[in-house]
Amino acid sequence: MTTAPFHHVELFRLREGVALERVRAGREALAELVELMPGVVHLTVTHNVAEQNGGYTMVLLSEFESRAAFEICSRHPEWRRVFREYIDPVVDARLVAEGEGR
Repeated sequence: MTTAPFHHVELFRLREGVALERVRAGREALAELVELMPGVVHLTVTHNVAEQNGGYTMVLLSEFESRAAFEICSRHPEWRRVFREYIDPVVDARLVAEGEGR
């Protein structure tokens, strides 16, 4: 039995007046998680270039080997630390989308 890949997407609306350096630091910290987290197939943090982005200007696009791999990763202390220290302080609102399959 093969496990379907699990996709996790987060859209972030940044707080007004946040310095670009803080956004970059958060983006880099998230990208570095790829090397630390088991089960991560792909993780990209980028500017949301969609014309109708609703103010959600930063996006995390990620793929995991399975839903279980994502759940392990999302509970990992380092994943939580990065969100607590880098992402949460600069984000005003967040939307999440998830799904399984190719």
